[in-house]
Amino acid sequence: MSTAPLPFSEENPFRDSTSVQLEGFGDTTQVGAGPPRRRINVPGRTSAWFMSHVERYLRHDGPRETRGRALALVGEFGLGKSHLAERATAFLRKQTPAPPVWVIGQPSLDMDAVFRYRLMSPRDDYDAFVDFEQAITDYYADVTAQLLEADDSGRLGPAREEFLRGLRERRLDPEKIAQAFDVDEERIHRHLRQHLRGVTDHRAFATALALLVNDPYQNEVMTWLSGGEPSPFLRERGVNAPIQGIQGVFDALSVFSLVYGQSGRPYALVLDELDKTTQWPARERALFHDAFEMLVQRYVNQGGLLVFCVRPELWGALPLSLHERVLPLWLDSWERPETQKLISRHIHRETGPEPDGDPYAPFTDEAVDEIVLQSDGVPRRILRICGGAWNQAAAGGGRPAEIGVDAVHGALRAAHQKRPMAEVAHRLEHVLARRQWWHHMAPTPLTDPPRPPGAGEPRWIQVTRNAWIALLPVPSVLTRADVGAVGSFAARVRDVLGAGDSEVLVVVNGHACRRRRNEIAEVTGVVPLVFDDPRFEAMLLDSITSLIERLRANQRDTVLTRIWHRLDGITTQQDTVLGRLDTLVRAVEHPRLPTALPLPEEAAQRVPAPVREPFRRAQEVLDRLLESGVGQRPRLGAAASGDGVGPPLPRRATTDPQELQSMGALVHARRLLEAFREAVTHWWEGGTGPARRTADELFAVCRSFEISVEVLPRIQVPEGEAVLAPGPGGRAAGSVEALLTDLADEVLHLLRAEISGGADRG
Repeated sequence: MSTAPLPFSEENPFRDSTSVQLEGFGDTTQVGAGPPRRRINVPGRTSAWFMSHVERYLRHDGPRETRGRALALVGEFGLGKSHLAERATAFLRKQTPAPPVWVIGQPSLDMDAVFRYRLMSPRDDYDAFVDFEQAITDYYADVTAQLLEADDSGRLGPAREEFLRGLRERRLDPEKIAQAFDVDEERIHRHLRQHLRGVTDHRAFATALALLVNDPYQNEVMTWLSGGEPSPFLRERGVNAPIQGIQGVFDALSVFSLVYGQSGRPYALVLDELDKTTQWPARERALFHDAFEMLVQRYVNQGGLLVFCVRPELWGALPLSLHERVLPLWLDSWERPETQKLISRHIHRETGPEPDGDPYAPFTDEAVDEIVLQSDGVPRRILRICGGAWNQAAAGGGRPAEIGVDAVHGALRAAHQKRPMAEVAHRLEHVLARRQWWHHMAPTPLTDPPRPPGAGEPRWIQVTRNAWIALLPVPSVLTRADVGAVGSFAARVRDVLGAGDSEVLVVVNGHACRRRRNEIAEVTGVVPLVFDDPRFEAMLLDSITSLIERLRANQRDTVLTRIWHRLDGITTQQDTVLGRLDTLVRAVEHPRLPTALPLPEEAAQRVPAPVREPFRRAQEVLDRLLESGVGQRPRLGAAASGDGVGPPLPRRATTDPQELQSMGALVHARRLLEAFREAVTHWWEGGTGPARRTADELFAVCRSFEISVEVLPRIQVPEGEAVLAPGPGGRAAGSVEALLTDLADEVLHLLRAEISGGADRG
């Protein structure tokens, strides 16, 4: 790091606020002791994407129906959502001519006041009024052109097309044209109402917009459009109430969108802190979200730009229909390069051009790394830590020569560890006493377990006779050594009390970054709590309740495990006894008496008469094939010697694998044939008459035989073999597979005919 003089003043460059409040007006003047400082912009991936969408919206030269877009800046607190929204607002207001930009810095239940006092209206400046008036005139010209185009009376004469073109090109005054051709004002109002139908209370707005082009009524109409009470003249024409309430304000914004969208002008609405609505009553919150969803739809359809900031929880809860129309841009935590750039630009922002290399002196490298760690990459926290570290290092006055890790830790402790450890102990006792959980003494076996430096005395909660919860208060800004000491404390507690009978809950008195919280959760198995959190008491009670349930579940699991093992042994014994009893019952009820196998002649006689011949023919073929075999017959004996000298050598008989496979297939085919014959015989003997021999069951038997034959390996039969001679039908079998398949068809055909004939005779 260079030791050259630092090109910045001695004043803390991080003194200004880290938050941004969006202003509804572009000419806001800062009031205070010091001059306003230049905004710091650190471009990132999301920032570049966001601004590119805004620029593409302004440069859009296609149809206005495809121009509109809605962008959501989604991220947690401090990631820069409001900064990006403010940057987009400033960028829009710097355009020439400047488009209308409505800004709602924070939604409010009193939307009337927001509309009247905080939301820019056309009469707030002359340019805005002229722009709005021109938009109304253009819209009025389009409506007049549509009415005249639909007029087929011929009174426009030969200049009809010229009049229509002049209105659409904005060369002719629509009010003068309407007066010249006696266009009824009520017709214009009715046409406006048709355009506004479905947008809002169209009758009141249609009347106001139609009257706005008349000079005598402009002031009264603009007062009403700005949230004021309607004048008697407007009340006579049906405008009876001011623009008020959530729905009324969003209706007005929808009408403004319709007017500017119809004229083809760019316009934008920026809404920050949408999450404020989550704290509203349910009715008002639902009304706001429904009206906001409709407004998003209008802006997208009519060519507007709508930008809003929202946290991830609310973004996930918004309707899916809104998700389909809005492009979310997620803001991520910053890493070292972005953090270094942010620090450097704040330090050197008063020195002119930004220096190369992002120098960050007087911060050391270790200090910058520690700032990235302790801030969790949140820009707002980065700036606050830097401001506090600068003050810590410059405690003696003047410009700090160096800002190291100690200054960073000191800034964090000064900002977050505002209460002594004794106050933390008192608060813990107070919360625990409300549930009668507090126990002032440690378990007897534990004597002075190791604790991190500066940690408070642990508090103990006895859940059961053997189960305990230890509450360990530790100081702010934990280091790796502190995490190691917490791990040693937890290990000591588990060794003495048992891993399933103890839990350690760490309470951090101040600041704990995400990485240190995760490390503590890893060594203790419990997510630590931060004493400085506004929800600390509720989170403490919830955490202890969960840990108590976890310990009791462990106790139940231990007892249940022993019971389960015992029951498992008993169940195994019962299964063995029941298995043996079942075997005895089957042996008694179905004795296996030795019976002689039926003789072949007897089996053949049991086959139904119509199919005895087909079965005999097929069995004869398979028997001959098995007798003759497949391939050449094996030859055994002495092998022929080449020279005839010496003792004869034995000959090895070999078999081709395919021939061996065919022989095995023949044997299996023979067994399939026997099984087919037995199944057909069983089917035939299963009833006392033809009515009980169903054809469906016979088909199942034949089809079962057929599909079993289909999966047999192909049986090679030597050429010229006469065993597969043509059957009685004259058709050659061709192969063993075809022979058996034909057999299944023939048996099915013959027995079906036999059943049908028997039924007719019956």
